[in-house]
Amino acid sequence: VYPVDLISGKVKIHNKYNFISLDFANISWELTANGAIIQKGQLSTPKVNPGAQVEVKIPFNQPELEPITEYHLKISFILAEKNSWAEKGHLLAWDQLQIPYETPGLMGLSIEKMSIVNLQDSGAAYIVQGVDFKVSIGKKSGAIESINYKGRELVAKPLVPNFWRAPTDNELGELSYSPETKDIVKKEHWEDASKNRKVKKINIDEINTQIVQITVLTELPPPEKNLKTIYSIFGSGDIIVENFFTPNKDMIRFGMQMEVPEELNTMTWFGKGPHETMFDRKTGAAVGIYSDKVENLIHHYVKPQENGNRTDVRWVALTDENGSGLFVSDNGGTLLNASVWPYSMEDLANAAHDHELPTRENITFNIDYKQRGVGGDIPAVAVLHKEFKL
Repeated sequence: VYPVDLISGKVKIHNKYNFISLDFANISWELTANGAIIQKGQLSTPKVNPGAQVEVKIPFNQPELEPITEYHLKISFILAEKNSWAEKGHLLAWDQLQIPYETPGLMGLSIEKMSIVNLQDSGAAYIVQGVDFKVSIGKKSGAIESINYKGRELVAKPLVPNFWRAPTDNELGELSYSPETKDIVKKEHWEDASKNRKVKKINIDEINTQIVQITVLTELPPPEKNLKTIYSIFGSGDIIVENFFTPNKDMIRFGMQMEVPEELNTMTWFGKGPHETMFDRKTGAAVGIYSDKVENLIHHYVKPQENGNRTDVRWVALTDENGSGLFVSDNGGTLLNASVWPYSMEDLANAAHDHELPTRENITFNIDYKQRGVGGDIPAVAVLHKEFKL
């Protein structure tokens, strides 16, 4: 399915079958607003000869456009009649297209109406305090070490930069079957950069009584240079985290990692799902709002490796049974990656078998700009297409 004029509902259907037309299928369509179905319907598929294309109009009505809302059209092809291999209504194929509506802007809370924030220097950390919240950024770590909301601590281990991942089978190749040689590949440049950072300088800027901006310059091991992280803490309780970095070589991952208390065991996200997706393995996932427990979001590969990632994430929330917790959203349309594990990344990298993975007291929370793809055009070889490198 290809877009022609999505605002008016026009799409082009390409029949890639070699010998049969598409008249054995019906079209089922859904119009969603931020993942919620607002209109749906069915229509007969026009006769499309093998290899041919035809233009079709999907009969949805333009909804009343809401601020910061994405509208998607999902078109599914379902079996019109029962046959020898499937029942009537069996899903054959689907595609999803984002409709380029110009939605109105959102009137946010003006800075002048936000509560006043106070900055304190405890000696080991800078503490920014507002109404009902307190954020602590360590001087040695340069990281958010604490977010306390109404007396409840939401950070179990600091939010730190992360450039590495537990190696995949494709990255290890044949060495993945030889524990004696696994460390040759595992001890990687970007692992060193993640673990052996040194804070070089911290600047404090009290922009006004409602905003404190803390800039951390971090030195990475050679051949890399400096990472700049800016924390902007607002009187509303919002925190904007920005990372600026120019690498000297292709990266594995560019993101951040933290641990949260075990009671924040439900992840809800607006992005690709419901299953695991990666940079070069996500066309089979639809954009929507999904939610599940942490233990159901990991993927049990035969040999433990990077897993459970979700791509194209607009926002993600980690919450407890009452719906309280942390909420993270992209900034300015930069789609994120997110994943959660009941164990640490070190556990994942060091385990040889799935049963060796423990259930830790805290939950590991990964928030990434992006990871490189996993490759695999040739089995057990991470041959990455250029567009899926980072």
